[in-house]
Amino acid sequence: MNIRNKMNRLYILVILIVCMACQSSHQTTLKGVIKNYDGALVRIAVQGSLKRDTLKVNEKGEFQYIPVVPQKGEVYELFVKGYRPGVPLFLSGGDQVNVEITLLPEQVVECVFSGDRERENEYLAALYAIEDSREWYSPEVTTLAFKDFKLRTDEKEKQLQALANRIKDQDVRERLARQAYLCFQVRRVSWYCSGSRENVDDPDFPTFVATINLNDSLTCSEELLEYVIGWHLSQDTSRDWSDYPRKSLELVGRLITDRAMKNYHLTSMFRKYLNQSVALSLQEAYELYNTLCTDENLKREVGEEYKEYVRVNGNLMKGSVAPDFEMMGVTGEKCRLSDFKGKVLLVDVWATWCAPCREELPYMAKLKEYFKKDNRIEIISVAVDNNTNTWKKFLEKEKPAWEQYIVDKKTNDFLEKEYRIVGIPHFMLLDQERRFIAYSFVRPSEPECVELLEKHLN
Repeated sequence: MNIRNKMNRLYILVILIVCMACQSSHQTTLKGVIKNYDGALVRIAVQGSLKRDTLKVNEKGEFQYIPVVPQKGEVYELFVKGYRPGVPLFLSGGDQVNVEITLLPEQVVECVFSGDRERENEYLAALYAIEDSREWYSPEVTTLAFKDFKLRTDEKEKQLQALANRIKDQDVRERLARQAYLCFQVRRVSWYCSGSRENVDDPDFPTFVATINLNDSLTCSEELLEYVIGWHLSQDTSRDWSDYPRKSLELVGRLITDRAMKNYHLTSMFRKYLNQSVALSLQEAYELYNTLCTDENLKREVGEEYKEYVRVNGNLMKGSVAPDFEMMGVTGEKCRLSDFKGKVLLVDVWATWCAPCREELPYMAKLKEYFKKDNRIEIISVAVDNNTNTWKKFLEKEKPAWEQYIVDKKTNDFLEKEYRIVGIPHFMLLDQERRFIAYSFVRPSEPECVELLEKHLN
């Protein structure tokens, strides 16, 4: 009897070991190495998620990540702070994926994939490269009529199709192809706000917008809807951006007829304002949301999130004193935001690696020239670059006429936490006592920028 029990126990132990081995073999693993690694923060997240995991990267630039992913897979994005674009990674249950990332001096990344899902990841990387290409911001492209601009995007989409055909898994191929389709649709719709042609009367563009089915999740993503809403709002001659959240929700309620889709997009859009528009009072938008949304469960959840929003973000509302922080000038002198008193202060948070930030520089120069004899206003730029030398070399070349500062990593983290800046360039307008006039001010490239500044000065 004892021998039989021992044999049974041994048998069970063997089974457990085999099961554990099988489980281990089906564990999804991402292994990678970052060449020219400079200690920058590296994060990874499911695409579209605000929750990011920080990767532990050793001195050789090596890392390993073991996510819990569904068998059908998820698209992840890996971010090296200060570099672009993000590295897309398709991972599914049991995949063993390898990636080699090279950090280049131009603050860009190159990547080579191997292991499972090599073709899927090459396809996604090609899509990201097209999306991140500076070609879209070149004068040659930004001056195109919409018809010609659409032909340009159609050509890019066809080029990408050759990579899609190499993906053997039909379900994944169709899934990634849909993602690419939506990306190109977003690029097409964003035509109206690129370059200097906003509000230009091009009959082909509204005709195209009218073809988008906003009631179908397969043909309309959240990002695409935001651009459609933005275009509709750009036709509003009042240009009162403080009312943007309420007006955008109003348009969602009017343009989308499917009840489930309407509830989904109303909730998603309002939640984005809760996460991003920390300077705006959202009371009117919240009241409208409760009127338009018919899903009581969603309304209860959003109600709790709105209460938290009001509690946490009160210090960034209009009239609140801006949280203080330290910065360093070009010659190494240090100062604090609180040192700038007695004048209205326009603060530009930017980075040399940020293309939209660089595009604002000529407009910043014009703004400085316009107000050069007005001692009521001060204009400063605060860089969040990782490399101070790169920042200094850029300034030596461009020679901006307004004051330039940079923050260290600790202060950069402080800005992310206390200012919740989710994208740059980010402009803020403060009064003489460092209180917020506008946490999120219009860009200098916006036609109404000077008018709004003069309004606040007077």
